[in-house]
Amino acid sequence: MSNSRLTLLASMLVTFVLGSIHAFSIFLVAFESLLQLPRSEISLIYSLALVALTLAVLIGYRIYALLPSWLLVLGTCLLAAAGLVVAARAQTWWALFTGYSLVFGFCNGIGYGYCLQLVGRVMPEIRGFAMGAVTAAYAIGSIVFARVFAWRITQDSAQSALLTLALCLLACGLLAALMLYVSRARFGRLPSVDRQAGGGIDHLRVAQFWLAYMASVFAGLMAIGHAAGIAMSVGAGVELATLAAITIGIGSALGGFLAGWLVDRWPLTRLLVGLPLIAASALLIISLAASAPMVVALLSLVGFSYGSIIAVYPVAIANYFGAQGPRAYGQVFTAWGFAGLVAPWSAGLIYDLHADYELAMIIAAVLAFLSALCAWFFRLEQAD
Repeated sequence: MSNSRLTLLASMLVTFVLGSIHAFSIFLVAFESLLQLPRSEISLIYSLALVALTLAVLIGYRIYALLPSWLLVLGTCLLAAAGLVVAARAQTWWALFTGYSLVFGFCNGIGYGYCLQLVGRVMPEIRGFAMGAVTAAYAIGSIVFARVFAWRITQDSAQSALLTLALCLLACGLLAALMLYVSRARFGRLPSVDRQAGGGIDHLRVAQFWLAYMASVFAGLMAIGHAAGIAMSVGAGVELATLAAITIGIGSALGGFLAGWLVDRWPLTRLLVGLPLIAASALLIISLAASAPMVVALLSLVGFSYGSIIAVYPVAIANYFGAQGPRAYGQVFTAWGFAGLVAPWSAGLIYDLHADYELAMIIAAVLAFLSALCAWFFRLEQAD
């Protein structure tokens, strides 16, 4: 096996286990019961984890080249596992925040951001496919671990589920580090243009990407953070609610793979306009639906749109900004963090006030439509 393919597989293994962060909706009811707190406060644990993740991606380009790939991945996974152990022992909101949101969330961002940029550099000739595969593996992790978490919570407790994830992180981290050591993968020092202090980056274009990206991922992050809760709000039982978290992950994974393949072949604007429109349509129907199976099916479409979008935007940014791509991506990715903070928390707050998610779905649909409009108006594609 070539070194580049071995690097890709190792990166996919890392993002697979880190993708478990997006199965958090399985913990909602368990943590509500454990900590005796409303859903909005439990949702904030997930939202703040996404904020920490975003901060890691924002500053990550400054540290990616400091360590060999195998050592950076191993250290990241070890620290993430330690954070989960702290979270598993938590008896207060603040302890859960420290272990899960702060430590696990930050390490998640380092691992995800690094692996995404690494494969883009190692496999530039098929950058779209490679980066799409890494994001799809991230989504597959949310599918697998949704089922694992549900099983461990049913058999034992939420604490047991977190400890199981910590063990999986250790195992996957060790295996991925070995693969990267064998492949001799290294991010490499950034070219001198990347280290320029100032205006190498078109800040207006960054702002345009930021707005369109934020509006496009808002719907997906809201739905992922509350997938099980959304299904339960229309009468789904535990099994169907778990299936909701799984199907949204399946949709995201399929979207990542398909978009990674299409992005090397289709005009980017076509994807950046069409994908949010799919999410907007599905969300509007969810807001009116009373059938739990229908809601679960539509959530998979929201997941498909989200998984495709997070695969397409890194390629669009890399194509447009060139050598400044990792730095620009970190800045644009703060839009994902903003949506990650606001979307799950606001959905939880709306649920606490109205005992349903109808208004939350409508708000997310409007923002998805805004993203499509922005992408069309700004023509967010590779510069000539």
